[in-house]
Amino acid sequence: MTFTTGSTQHSASTSSTVNRPALRSTPLLHQLDREWARLNGRSGTLNRVGTWSGDDHFNSVISLATHLDDVIAATQPDAGPTGSGDEVLARLIELAAHDELAGRVVLQRILPGLISRSRRWHRRLDTGDPTDVIVGAAWMAIRGFDTSARRRFVAPALIADSLWIGVRRETRRKNETEVPTTTEVLGTIAAEERIVDPLTALAGTMRAAARAGVPDADLELIRGLVRAGTPTRAALDCNVTVRTIRNRRDVATAQVRSALGPDWADWSDPLVGAA
Repeated sequence: MTFTTGSTQHSASTSSTVNRPALRSTPLLHQLDREWARLNGRSGTLNRVGTWSGDDHFNSVISLATHLDDVIAATQPDAGPTGSGDEVLARLIELAAHDELAGRVVLQRILPGLISRSRRWHRRLDTGDPTDVIVGAAWMAIRGFDTSARRRFVAPALIADSLWIGVRRETRRKNETEVPTTTEVLGTIAAEERIVDPLTALAGTMRAAARAGVPDADLELIRGLVRAGTPTRAALDCNVTVRTIRNRRDVATAQVRSALGPDWADWSDPLVGAA
């Protein structure tokens, strides 16, 4: 299934942004389809887009846009200079704080990823269709996204935040149990803190990252660094420079952080055990 647009000729050029993963649809997704078809090439919409401003590259994107799909295309990783896709998307998120249309464009950009990632939550969620829940949570993720601290891998980070707000946070709460006890326990000596073996925690995090869609190549690089012990040794094993290894390591770890969400800060997290 693909999103309909106001111009069939134009939609072919931006198929990478509007193609939807094969998945059963919902009334909400049908509504979003109709809304996007209405907004995409309407002159009033484009006049409003024309009031947006940012850096020189962003302003160039806006001035050349004849459809909203053109703005979305400019947020893709391979659009324009390196990193410009993230910068355009980050500026749209900033505009979304006071412009609902900008937020709608951001939602359309990440919608295919939201739908794809919602697959694994079917039959696991008892509070409605997971796709609708995650799409609804995306609005909160967009409004709460800190572009000053997160300028790279913006789309994957937004998708991860939406999953966390929509389904993962509630699932985490269900994993936590409370055991009733008497007040006498307050006088007892506290148990020693459980020390989690770093390699065990890392293995759990890698499994969770694989489930979240982090590319195998990134995960294998991290495993290779662990086996080698140091970037220098890993560089010798791979016959590349140490700088190359470190750059790849930074990209791989950023992918893992984006996929697992902002609250995955402690690798001794209880979710590691369930990963």
